Amino acid sequence: MMNSMLWWFVRISVLLGVGTVGTVLPQPSPAGTGVLIAKQPSELFPLTIIHLNDFHARFEETNAFSTRCKPDEGERCIGGYARVVSRVKSLQREYADRNPVYLNAGDNFQGTLWYSLLRWNVTAHFLNMHPADVMTLGNHEFEHGIAGLVPFLDVIDSPVVVANIDDREEPTVQGKYTKSVVLERGGRKIGVVGVIHHLTNTMGMTERLRFLDEVEQLRLELDVLKASGVQHIIVLSHCGVEIDRKIARELPDVDVVVGGHSHTFLYNGTTDAFPDDAEDTYPIVVAHPDGRTTLIVQAASYAKYVGRITLYFDEMGNVREWEGNPEYLDETVPQDPEVLTQLVPWRELVNVQANRMVGYSAVMLDNSDCSRGECNFGNYITDGYIDYFATEGQKNPNPNQWTEVAIAFNTGGGMRTSLRAGNITFDDLVTAVPFEDTVDSFDLRGSDILDVLEYSASRYGTTDMMQMSGMRVTYDLSRPIGERVVSVALRCQYCQVPRYESLDPERIYRVATGTYIRNGGSGYTMIPQRATNLLVGPVDITVLERYVQKMTPVITGTEGRITVIGG
Repeated sequence: MMNSMLWWFVRISVLLGVGTVGTVLPQPSPAGTGVLIAKQPSELFPLTIIHLNDFHARFEETNAFSTRCKPDEGERCIGGYARVVSRVKSLQREYADRNPVYLNAGDNFQGTLWYSLLRWNVTAHFLNMHPADVMTLGNHEFEHGIAGLVPFLDVIDSPVVVANIDDREEPTVQGKYTKSVVLERGGRKIGVVGVIHHLTNTMGMTERLRFLDEVEQLRLELDVLKASGVQHIIVLSHCGVEIDRKIARELPDVDVVVGGHSHTFLYNGTTDAFPDDAEDTYPIVVAHPDGRTTLIVQAASYAKYVGRITLYFDEMGNVREWEGNPEYLDETVPQDPEVLTQLVPWRELVNVQANRMVGYSAVMLDNSDCSRGECNFGNYITDGYIDYFATEGQKNPNPNQWTEVAIAFNTGGGMRTSLRAGNITFDDLVTAVPFEDTVDSFDLRGSDILDVLEYSASRYGTTDMMQMSGMRVTYDLSRPIGERVVSVALRCQYCQVPRYESLDPERIYRVATGTYIRNGGSGYTMIPQRATNLLVGPVDITVLERYVQKMTPVITGTEGRITVIGG
């Protein structure tokens, strides 16, 4: 009976976010956290990690879709940098006796009109108002190349750590970051080592930088840190939760991985009042055969949450207990008054463009299903590409063709947020599609399009899956890799009445997509390798603004462009 009761106690404690339960009994937490907190034993060393990831230029409050909040339309305003700073400061005060460390896991650039207009300047200004103790770089810090990153690195007050970049051929960034830093808290040495996704060269303008395997480079740097007497190790990662799991499994000397990139929301308890559903518990726990434990934390994205976890270490430096949860930054969280004051002059610059009315949508343009099949926002974006090439993009009008490009595709990651039904401002559009890609066209052989679609099938469940216009594809995910495309029909270009025809592997087709995918981003390396007759088009936001104006009210739905079997 006693063993049964003990099992249930341990089970309930784990579900509620408490670490390994020994002789210390959990005590109720402060109201509203939904977590049980272990009473701190005097022999355990506490370390509190406060963390932010994937901020993406959300300087202002947002709505639940992470676009600019419109309270006059009844929207509930959450997040924003003033709330981030307010809550970080209060957490640093509340946990002052438990050795707080504030970390930023990257992707501070890009995501709203604030960044599109004001670039690194506004980002550095506000991050320096309350600097993180350590930060790493995300792939979107390379949005405007090395020239767009170096000035930021020159002025940012936080030490920047990345261990897996080879910069020998990019001297302009040399010396502007380190592989790791050592912090001291409570007489202990804490090593913080950074990593960025090894495929960042496919995600941004990284020029001559090389990105190396995360685990291999971490292993080398951990040896350096341990040799210097570091007692606790934090990996600050912008690699995504799956690579974070790999890091945790393969490197037992790591105590905690503080992550970003995948926008993963981890939480203990109910999320009914939040804009996100939890993908796993906070933290994810990886147990090692030698009895050590590595934890993984991440706090979604877009300044909706600030993460906070307190770890308790024994005299051997092993994590024995932990407690915490992301803090939801709803309207009850006060906004930092100094940040609010500083926002005013910058907002005046942004508002010149932001509030311009573009059009109206009668439907929600939804990006939530783009990783698992067809989504209406993906349809709308790619239809906009085709509309451009069928109208003002006609360079060589031909009576035998109705358009210069009849098929288009782009990944679900190209739409960063959903847009709710209602008025669409220029700011809404830029926030949803913020990358400033050009809309390019080129020739691909039918067999190459098949390879593109096979790769898309392999990326099911991620934002790398293709959305499309002028294409109808059926995937069978139960089939072997390379054989998952069951059928493809493509809209004709050389016809007077558009219709769908079976793909011909030997035929040359004219295709449209954005710069990022055209350059091989997200793993679509076959496109730049095989595309011919490239024509660079206008910036995507210009194309889409005109398409919204033309199609108002927007009524795009889903219509069977993508069928997934076995998903």
